[in-house]
Amino acid sequence: MRFTMAKPRLVTTLVLAFAASSLPISVAAAATPATGHPSRTPSSTAAPALSASELSAIAPGFRAGRCLVLDNLTEHFIPGSGSVTGAGPNPSEPTVGQRGTYSMRIVDAAGDQIGSMLNGTTYVYAQAANGDFLSQGDEHITLNDGAIHAEGNYDLSATLAHNWQAIPAVGTSGRYRGMHGVELFYDVVNPVLFDEAFVMCR
Repeated sequence: MRFTMAKPRLVTTLVLAFAASSLPISVAAAATPATGHPSRTPSSTAAPALSASELSAIAPGFRAGRCLVLDNLTEHFIPGSGSVTGAGPNPSEPTVGQRGTYSMRIVDAAGDQIGSMLNGTTYVYAQAANGDFLSQGDEHITLNDGAIHAEGNYDLSATLAHNWQAIPAVGTSGRYRGMHGVELFYDVVNPVLFDEAFVMCR
């Protein structure tokens, strides 16, 4: 995991690819919320790299040097911690009304566990006019140096199609207290592995 403060520059494609997902995110955000989590599936294509100016447009504090970027993270499902209920039991085949709970280990690029996310929730609350399923996620992430709460709507169908997604995040303790930003996630192996990053700004 790298901690990067300030200076507009190209960071990893993991973080910069967020702008590519802004349209489906805003579509999902227009609908009604509930409670949720992201899904995951295989992918071999790297997310497209974007410029630092595009990241600045997403997180204005980044340009002013007030943001912290945490990247090269992965979320690993904790066996036995999840359940899916409602209209359909398979998280890779969403239906409106489907709910899920799950817990994840958070691992850095060196393979070390640096945190966890326990009892996250997901709720598929609508199907958009284009056929995409819209979901709402709610996660409390505890890292070695503080905690972040992430909650918001996202396009679940786009997630399953291996597009970066993001939901709003707020720092609740430690070095992240008082910061606001986004959690970014990318479906790698559904539903047990995600790539993950945070951009948190003051």
